[in-house]
Order: sequence, then C-alpha cells, then structure tokens
Amino acid sequence: MARSIRRLKEDGATMLAHPLGAAVAGILAEADAAVVPVPTSRAAYRRRGYRVPELLVRRAGLRAHRMLASARRTGDQRALDREARARNVADSLRVRGGAAPGTRVVIFDDVVTTGATLDEAARALRAAGLNPIGAVALAATPRRIEVTGNF
Repeated sequence: MARSIRRLKEDGATMLAHPLGAAVAGILAEADAAVVPVPTSRAAYRRRGYRVPELLVRRAGLRAHRMLASARRTGDQRALDREARARNVADSLRVRGGAAPGTRVVIFDDVVTTGATLDEAARALRAAGLNPIGAVALAATPRRIEVTGNF
C-alpha cells in the first residue's frame, strides 16, 4: 500500500488511483454526506498536475466537493512532530462559499499522520456552519512510539 501511494504521489502513477479509490469507495458512499477532500498545496499541485485526495474521491466514483481552500501557506510537515504539525496548520484553511449551513460533510485525505490537518479541516468547516460527521483516509502512517522506562 505504501509503495502504491508513493508512486501515485511522487511518480505520477495515476493509474493506481482507480484501485486505491475503490478501496475507500464503500465507506465514503455509506456516509451519505458531501465528501470534502483536504486541499493540496499549490506547490504540490504544480509539481504533480493533480490533487491526490480529489483524484481518489473521483476514482471512488463520487463527487469531490472542493469546499476547503488554503487561507495561508504552511511549512512542510514531514519533519515535524505532533505539536509542531498542529501549530503549522492552525488557521491555515478556510471554506469557500456555496454550502448550506448544516450540510453534512466527510473530510477525506490520502494519508493521515498525526491528524492535525484533519483537525484543522474540521475546525474550518465548523466555523463556516457545516457539520463534519467524520474523516476518512486511504492510509495512516505508523506511529513512532518513544519508549522510556523499564518493561
């Protein structure tokens, strides 16, 4: 799974979006809510030419509701710990107009690491009067647990 996601994200292997999208199609359709992909940074979009979360939603056979947009630039998350990731993305998303207050939404991202981006997306959606009922990700990175003490 990890290799397939890396190929889709870094190598342009968009043919993998079909089976990966199919992997989340059932759970997204079952939610009976608007599916809101987490926005891709402008730099990543320029580099790839596509938005990975949005592509996966479309390949799942669903409509991607692009309600979220960047409110400000954020730094690269890869080297940041949990707290730094939360600070990095705090107040970084805003909602585009058009959705009726109370609309039920499910947030979708390709990979969740700490959940900071999903938390920020939920915050922005709630602030706009929308009703995020959950979040779905194609994959999650394994947690790195720092072991201290004796066992």
